[in-house]
Amino acid sequence: MLVQDVMTANPVTVSPQAPLQEALEQMQGLRVRHLPVVQENRLVGVVTWTDLLRAALPPLVSAEMSRSLSLPQDLKISDVMTREVITVSPGDTVEEAATLMRRHRIGCLPVLDREQLVGIVTKSDLFDALVYLRGGDLEGVRLSVALPAGLEDLSRLVHALRTLEPDRWGLVLSVRLDGVIKRADLCATNVPPLVLAEHLAAAGLHPFHLRFRVPSKSR
Repeated sequence: MLVQDVMTANPVTVSPQAPLQEALEQMQGLRVRHLPVVQENRLVGVVTWTDLLRAALPPLVSAEMSRSLSLPQDLKISDVMTREVITVSPGDTVEEAATLMRRHRIGCLPVLDREQLVGIVTKSDLFDALVYLRGGDLEGVRLSVALPAGLEDLSRLVHALRTLEPDRWGLVLSVRLDGVIKRADLCATNVPPLVLAEHLAAAGLHPFHLRFRVPSKSR
């Protein structure tokens, strides 16, 4: 999955000359925590909710007070924003984006295409991508399968799944084969849990962590 698949395209931006109150109102109205700062169609920084909290007068005592910030009138976005911005391109993978966020301990990455701002990707976007890639948005059976023989076991797993006519039900399959882990994790919808487990066991595979999950309702 690529950054372009999960990013917010054409994000709302703010000018470096704008007062802090403008950024506050934008963030509250859009329910976001990051705004790219653009001057003459060029990305010059990022301002975050944390930047505004640090600038608030008087200093905040607790997060509960953050809804009614009192911001200095003489400060502009350029006074509090981050200028050295780490960015990604639309064609970068979500894994690369996640690695950058973790390495630099940041919550967002502006997305540039040929030096032009085309989107922004946040931690929440990457969490949503993880849920999607792992089938967390689906109701169904979840289980893991040991693959001690590596690709040979994987081939047997795929063959066993094919005999269950997977085209008739949803399937999310992820596999890791390296020097430490040799296993597959799968989510299958519209198939009885015990039927799936017994079918895999009959193929000489070893399912474990069998469970049935119903996704939480959206709040």
